Amino acid sequence: MNRKLATTIIQGSAISLLILILVIMTIPVYADVPNEPHSADAIWVEPSSVYFTPSNDSVGTKFNVTVWLNMTEKVFNYQVALYYNRTQLMCTRGGYTGVPGSQFATGHTTSAVGPQIDTSYLGNGSVLASETCLAPDFVAGPHSGSLIWMEFEIMIVPTAGNVTSTFDLSTTTTSGDTWVSPDGGVTTYTVAPSDGNYTNVPEFSYIILPAFFAITLLAVALRKHAYRRNIKTTC
Repeated sequence: MNRKLATTIIQGSAISLLILILVIMTIPVYADVPNEPHSADAIWVEPSSVYFTPSNDSVGTKFNVTVWLNMTEKVFNYQVALYYNRTQLMCTRGGYTGVPGSQFATGHTTSAVGPQIDTSYLGNGSVLASETCLAPDFVAGPHSGSLIWMEFEIMIVPTAGNVTSTFDLSTTTTSGDTWVSPDGGVTTYTVAPSDGNYTNVPEFSYIILPAFFAITLLAVALRKHAYRRNIKTTC
């Protein structure tokens, strides 16, 4: 009876732990500092290069990218407009990196709009987000932080040739572009954008293929060893 109870408790704990892990995996996690810092004044996509091969992707595979901002001047509001190739990728969801706005504006009261995800414009996808401090508040410079995160899903996997898509941050002053302002958009800063790139390569690399064979042979050998031990134990 005690053994049965212990088994039930262990099984219940294992199931609970599995559910907790799956829940945690669905929650985006962001670093407090960028992995690829840029000199101010700059806005960039991180990671700057997302690389897939047949060993780690398929149609439906998902990955995240984050937009960061580094400014020397005060920031009252900003807008992020990111464009990508909808035939290759689809943005499935996105959000701000802080609560309720961006991590960049943490500690300030802001009004955040979006991210608005549009996947219908002539095969091109877009993500639009903006955040404004409530006057007379502003984010003082110099300051760096993350703005928004986006989850992308792979729509095609090439059978030949590479597939490359650019996460395009356009920084002019029109309503559909990326800009940063000290006064509500009347004035905009000159901010250096750094786009990101997604690349899918159909060929196995010469490094991955031998490793795959080595792991497979090791798994077969261990399976045979366990099988022989099981026979000896039974006899």
